[in-house]
Amino acid sequence: MPAPTSFEASIEIDSVTAGYRQGSPVLDGLSLSLNAPGLYRVAGSNGSGKSTLLELISGFLQPWAGSVRLCGIDAGSPDARHVRSVCRTTPALYPSMTVHDHLALAARSRQVGPEAGLARLARYGLEDWVEQPVSMLSTGNIRKLWLLMCTVADTPVVAIDEPFNGMDVRGVDALIDELGEWAKRKVVVLISHTVPEQLTVRHSFVFKQEGGTL
Repeated sequence: MPAPTSFEASIEIDSVTAGYRQGSPVLDGLSLSLNAPGLYRVAGSNGSGKSTLLELISGFLQPWAGSVRLCGIDAGSPDARHVRSVCRTTPALYPSMTVHDHLALAARSRQVGPEAGLARLARYGLEDWVEQPVSMLSTGNIRKLWLLMCTVADTPVVAIDEPFNGMDVRGVDALIDELGEWAKRKVVVLISHTVPEQLTVRHSFVFKQEGGTL
């Protein structure tokens, strides 16, 4: 498998219908073409299909019709794992494991060195918690750690669901800086009800309630 940096960053969603219960699609005939680096914001009311879009990008949810391709690779293919980073809104951590061990585990699972994730700890204000178990962290610090774990690999596609929820000012500022850096060379899908004014959004998509169409 080529290195992720050899891929041209893109997400192509072609006439996708998808959902969780047959006969009740959450997204119906959705087409999106994100074929240049930048920050793409997805907004919409609860239940309109924003998180369903994230699951399609993650490859966890397979479309009933249509296709989802990341950098030219089918999102459901094992090879797509090498080109995407996905951060869901709910953290999945081990209470007794330390911050350091979580980052080391995430790095090993993505076959990258742990130094990159550890270097970002200070940026997010987690350096004093590196040897503490997750059970000692605040809700905001848990969200920071989860973000760092989910984005430990340098991939051309990044999709993040409501990352600013519960973060303190330092975390928000660090994330704003990183999103700006990533947007120069990655396709970044940001699902968020609100976007800090410091961020430059390449395009915004608003999902409607009826079937998740645009």
